[in-house]
Amino acid sequence: MGVERWTKEQKPLRILKVEMLPLDSLHPHEEVIDVELEEFCTSLETKGVFFRPILVDRASRVVLDGHHRVEGLRRLGAVKVPAILVDYRDEELELHTWYPLVWESPATVSSLLSAQARHALLPRDEALGLVDSSEAGLALLPATEEGVAVFYGEARDLLSVLGTHYDLEYTDTLEYVKKLKRQKGTLIYRRTPTKDEVISRALAGDRYPPKTTRHHLPFRYQDIRIKLSYLF
Repeated sequence: MGVERWTKEQKPLRILKVEMLPLDSLHPHEEVIDVELEEFCTSLETKGVFFRPILVDRASRVVLDGHHRVEGLRRLGAVKVPAILVDYRDEELELHTWYPLVWESPATVSSLLSAQARHALLPRDEALGLVDSSEAGLALLPATEEGVAVFYGEARDLLSVLGTHYDLEYTDTLEYVKKLKRQKGTLIYRRTPTKDEVISRALAGDRYPPKTTRHHLPFRYQDIRIKLSYLF
């Protein structure tokens, strides 16, 4: 169901301008998780109030945060959405990725993926470097005694295989590996896309898998209260 394990962080509140944007003007860059989408639609219909503005790049109208909200409103028949427009090139808006988690050992996960793609056991830095350079798709952490398992297939295809066998969770930090050493889980290391890649794929309609990108601001912005009926 896409459970997210966040690093706790205190952020100052910044009040930003909220604008109403036509849904048909937006370009999502990620797919959604069906279960989360259904839960959002049910909650929105029950409460009848929209609380959280989405985050959108001003120049391209690419959705940066709020894909389930956008798709949920579309399914309910809405025509507009409250949004905060930002400059995606602003350095304070950072782009990271979510790291999928599987609650099985790296050896077990490796056994599953090894039937899908060529792989190798390498020193950690070399394995992660191959993923970062797009020479490999995924790597499994923590390392075993033999090294880090790295897989050379497409990350999208390998993650699809994992998603059919496990309920994936997600973490925002590689530091979570320390916990996995005690809990016998696996962190799936993947490359963080660039901002240019996000914009390009969104405009082309070639969406990333769910939870590929994680956008970080050094502040939090306000929630709102807008009647759902106002968005139709």
